[in-house]
This record gives sequence, structure tokens and C-alpha cells, in this order.
Amino acid sequence: MKKLSLVLPLLLCYSLLWAQSRQGQDRALFFAVDDYERMKDLSNPIQNARDIATELERRYGFETEVVPNPSLETIERKIAAYKRQYASGRYAKEGQLLIFFTGHGIEKGPNGYFMPADANPDRPHVSALEYGYWRDEINTIDCKHILVAIDACHSITFDPNWKTKTDRNFNRPGERFSDQVLLNHRSYRARLFFTSDAKGSQTPDRSTFAEQFLAGLRTHHSSSRYLTSSELFASYMKKAAPTPGGGSFGSNDAGSAFLFFRQASSPGISNARSDQAAWRSAQQTNSIAAYQQYLAQYPQGDFVPVARQKLQQLQSEEQELLDWQAAKRTNTALAYRSFMQKHPQSIYQDVAAIRLKELAPTPKVDLDNMVFVQGGTFQMGSKDGEDDETPHSVTLGAYYIGRHEVTFEEYDRFCKATGKKKPDDEGWGRGKRPVNNVSWYDAVEYCNWLSSQQSLQKVYTINGTSVTANWQANGYRLPTEAEWEYAARSRGKDHKWAGTSKETELASFGNYYEGGKKGKDSYEYTSPVGSFKTNDLGLFDMSGNVLEWCWDWYDKAYYAKSPKSNPIGPSTGSSRVLRGGSWSYLPANLRCARRLNYTPDNRYGNIGFRLSRAGS
Repeated sequence: MKKLSLVLPLLLCYSLLWAQSRQGQDRALFFAVDDYERMKDLSNPIQNARDIATELERRYGFETEVVPNPSLETIERKIAAYKRQYASGRYAKEGQLLIFFTGHGIEKGPNGYFMPADANPDRPHVSALEYGYWRDEINTIDCKHILVAIDACHSITFDPNWKTKTDRNFNRPGERFSDQVLLNHRSYRARLFFTSDAKGSQTPDRSTFAEQFLAGLRTHHSSSRYLTSSELFASYMKKAAPTPGGGSFGSNDAGSAFLFFRQASSPGISNARSDQAAWRSAQQTNSIAAYQQYLAQYPQGDFVPVARQKLQQLQSEEQELLDWQAAKRTNTALAYRSFMQKHPQSIYQDVAAIRLKELAPTPKVDLDNMVFVQGGTFQMGSKDGEDDETPHSVTLGAYYIGRHEVTFEEYDRFCKATGKKKPDDEGWGRGKRPVNNVSWYDAVEYCNWLSSQQSLQKVYTINGTSVTANWQANGYRLPTEAEWEYAARSRGKDHKWAGTSKETELASFGNYYEGGKKGKDSYEYTSPVGSFKTNDLGLFDMSGNVLEWCWDWYDKAYYAKSPKSNPIGPSTGSSRVLRGGSWSYLPANLRCARRLNYTPDNRYGNIGFRLSRAGS
């Protein structure tokens, strides 16, 4: 007993020195998702993450980072960045890393997934974070102590033994005896995890998992001045509903430990008063700059959560005012409609509605030749295609698109009215056949001419080979590459060709070259528009007949940097995109996702175009 009585005070002193020497060694990385593109939105994950991060910073000296509403790509890049920082020694390899996921989760087949903001629940294997794969990736991070916490439905699937394991309790022998904990912590590698459920059940939006995690950080007190992961789980986490689980994974050592070291001292009275004074000043000024200054000056201050909330509110109000002023300057129906959709609770809603009614009489749309396409979100590209077809999420507004390709009959009227030379039909016939031998420049000129014929605002300003677009104009234009593919897929359906995914059915939907059997459909070259079946939107010849010019410049790597909303392609380039394939192409080049490109001055017997218009 005498020997033990000497050891314990020494260990207590050692734990104080240990805690004080951990500056910059302990980190926490949070991925929190409230706002989903294809799933029900949540209310609490981001706030839960920020609250826990604040406690880790203030009480335990962690350096924290919260990543709100990340895409799968963002998560991948962030984990890769942390891996590089630890590998290079910029982050302490002997330190600790908490990785906390909070949001939706699903179980699909043999796997479980954490769902990023852009995840598609029907295709989690390509759009979500598969636990089996990322468990191994996290294990390879060159940090000695890692704890993964997952607050999501079906999170137990992170456990490598979740199908066979019966005991879900989290019990760390290396954290059990106080005279050995610090020695074990220094000696052994930790790979531990908490999950918000132990039986693959649903985790509610208002998670008691996060609540109990936070309670443990805030209320734990002991002479050792550290909170063990075992005590956090046994004394706090186990009170959560549903019952959480936990365990180890990867290269975890027996006897390992993950510890939360309390800071040696709390902020002094003077610091607290200074924090209060700065907060009162920010409140009185009540500006974006004032709250930003408070957060920069007191990143661990008592009023940080409220300051962030106030800052977000003011930034939202400022953006609303900027958007309203922009709508007034543009003064088009589309501008006011976009404002109303973006700010449904705005005090300007009634005014915008009146302006919209004044500016938006019944649009002059030839319903026989145009189809209205309701906007939405879809996966553009194909994982089974060429290397320039990388799948990515795209959201489009509403628009109109031509029911069929522009015909010789229609284009010849333009030529006659303007004195332009008529394109050669190659001897295949004119009339209802799609116009061919037209360049991209010919197509945009036709769009402007047709707009003027119907007293619509021209979309294009043409100065030689320099062409710019006014996307607010209500006249005719070429579809963007994204609009073309969304329409070809019948509003984003997972169709390989326009109208079908079965090659045996393809001949019913368009005219194309069938491997030496040209003429099987009775049209050796182009066919009159409307000769075949339409896709589900009622659009003809989206696969075959003639290639169709789109607005976009072509860039092989564009999908990696494409905006998520209404992309219009790169700002410059040397060739323009064509879509849909033609009568001279085999089925592989008729796929909805297939991208082709020619310089905009090219005219060939297999190139034509179809019209589009803005949705208002």
C-alpha cells in the first residue's frame, strides 16, 4: 500500500504534464450533413458537430474542423489531405484523431454506407461512403490513436464483425486501471469506433448519441484529468437510444487507449470578461463584419455558437437583398421566378409575383414542335463510358427543347428570308428530313433569326466568330450539353440510349448504322423526323439520325470542375460539343452520355441541331 500511495501522486503529476504537452497533437474532423439532394433533410447534424467541436477545443485542447454538407468527393479529398499531413509529419503522428460522421446512413446488400449530401440512395456504391472500404483507408492514416464515431442509421455496419458479433459493448482493458492508462496510451496503437446503433436500426434526427457524447465531454470530472473512451461509452453513451455499439478495427493493439485530456486551467476571469465585452460590442454593432471579428478574436469564446448563428442569418439576409437588386436590374420573368424559388420566405415575394405577372404573358411556344422539360437533379455521364464521361450530379432549371431536329423545310425558310446559301442535302432529300451540313455558327444564326420572327428576345450576340449568350433572354438557342443529356434520358432516367437500355430495342427509336446492315430501317442515310418512336418525354431521334450541336465548348476534363447547377460549359475552347450520334454511327456512339466534338465551323452530312428555350 505504501508503494501504491507514492505511485498515484506521481501518476497524477505525470498526467497533468502529459495534458499540458499535447498542444497541437489532438485533432477532430467532423463530416456533418443536414441538406440532401435526394434524401430527406435533417435538422441537427451540423449543430451537433459544432457543439462537440467547441467542447473539444475549449476543454480538451483539440484542433477541430467541421465540414458541413460535404459531397462524396469532398470527404474523399479531406481524408486524403489529413493522410498527407500525418504522413509528412505536419500533424503529430503520436497524437490522436477523432473522425465523426453525422447524417443519414443506409444498409444495402452486404454493405453499410454513410450518405454525403450528393448521395443517391439507389446507387450508394458509387455515390456514398462504403464503410468496408473507408474503414481500411482510415486505418492507414499515420496517426497513432484514431477514434471513429458515426451518428447515422445502420452505422453498426462499420464494425468489421457486425454480422456475427453478439457483444456490442465497448470495453477497453487498457483504459481500466488508472496506474497503467498513460503508459498504455504511450505504448499501443488505437483504432476504435463508436456507432449510434448496435443492431442496424434507425437513428433519429435529434440524436441522443451526440447528446450523450457532449454530456460526457462537459460533465466528466476526475483527479486524473482525462476522460477515457471506455468511461465516455459506459457512463454516457450507453444511455443513448437506440443503444450504441463500439469496438476496434484494423491495426488496433490490445491494451490501447484513446483519451480526452482536460486542459490544465480554464480561462481566467479577465479572459472571460474580455470575451463578454467583445460579444456585447458585436451585438450592438450587429453586422457581418462585427461577428466575423468576434469569431476571429475568440475562436473558443463562450458566445461562438450564437455568433455563428447571427452571422449566418445576416449573410442570408444580405444575399437575399443582393439577389432582389439583381432581379430588378434584369427585370425579366425568369429573374423574378428564380428569386421567388431561391427565397420563398422573402418579404419581396408579393412584389416579385406582381412583376412576374406583368412580364410573363403566355409564352409564344409552338407546342407541336417544343416539349417542356421540368427541371431536376440527375447523374450526368456514365461509369461505363469513355474517360470524359465521369458521372457527377447536375441540377437543372426548367426549359423547352425541340420535339425533333430542325428540318430542311424549316431551315430553308431562314435561308430564303436572309439570302443565305442553302446547305447541300447530299441528294438524300429535303423537306421533313433533318437539316445537315450546317456549322455551329449556322445554328446560332438560325436561333436568332427565328427569335426575331416570333418577337422574342435574341439569345446570342454574334460578332464574327465571337458569340456570347444572354441566358435570361426568352428566344431560341441551342441546348446546353447538360440539358441535352437530361432530356435524352427522359429527365435523367438511367437509360443507355434515348428511350431504352436494350440494344435489341434501339432500332425502334432512331436511324443508325447497324454493323454493315445499313438500310435495315429502310433509310440508307437520314430519315424524316418523326419516323421512329419517341423517348418518354416525346422527343424524336435523340439517338441517331444526325449529330446535334450543343452550346458548350468541349473540355475532356470539364466534368471534374463542372458547376452543380445549370452548367453551361467552359468559357473558352477550340471545339463545340455534339450529342446523339447519327445515321453513320454504331450503337456505342449513340449512348445518351457519349460526348463528341468538332470545331464550330465544320459542316458534315451527319451534323444538324435541335432548338431549346428558357423555361419562362
